Amino acid sequence: MSDRDDDLEYPGPGGPGSGHGGGGTDRDPPGAAPSGYLRGVGVVIVAVIIGVLLMPSATRAPLEVKTAAASTPSSSTPPTTAPRTGSTTTSLATIVPGASSVHVLVANGTSITALAAGTSTYLRSRGFLTLAPTNSTTKVTRTQVYAVSGPSSSATSVIEALGLSAATVQPTGAVAPVPSTTGANVVVITGPDLARLAPGSTTSSTSAPTD
Repeated sequence: MSDRDDDLEYPGPGGPGSGHGGGGTDRDPPGAAPSGYLRGVGVVIVAVIIGVLLMPSATRAPLEVKTAAASTPSSSTPPTTAPRTGSTTTSLATIVPGASSVHVLVANGTSITALAAGTSTYLRSRGFLTLAPTNSTTKVTRTQVYAVSGPSSSATSVIEALGLSAATVQPTGAVAPVPSTTGANVVVITGPDLARLAPGSTTSSTSAPTD
């Protein structure tokens, strides 16, 4: 045989068709990217997306939490009470200087029940000494005051305590219309202008005019 025949009969280790262009089937085709590289690129892309999504949460300021104030009132705050309605305002009467030496007889000169008694109670609250109240023998339209004994200043003290004018004092020597003036320095004949001092009046007796 010739040398050419030997070459045909005994092919090389790569078998028929082997040579510079031959080879195994496990190689990637020319121009194709390796699969491991693609997987790596995919992992990086997923990591970048997750980082972008989480970044706003990490940098966001914490939510403001407001705590509701307790509605229970403080124990140091005094309770609020509604003002009373229909009550009568009263004020304490002051004592008139020198009143303790003046004896006053009060007589009712009107049809107002217990007006003399109410006026006597008020004069006592101002410091005057009062005799038992009585009724006048005549009716009067305005209060009259008589100075029956002692200085005339006693009658002046009485009318000032009652909030009356100086014209209320009757002339010296005038006789008071009462059964008796024994023991009195001043006699008061109550008129309708003192109706506020009657018991049960809407104005308390202690809120009458004072000095």
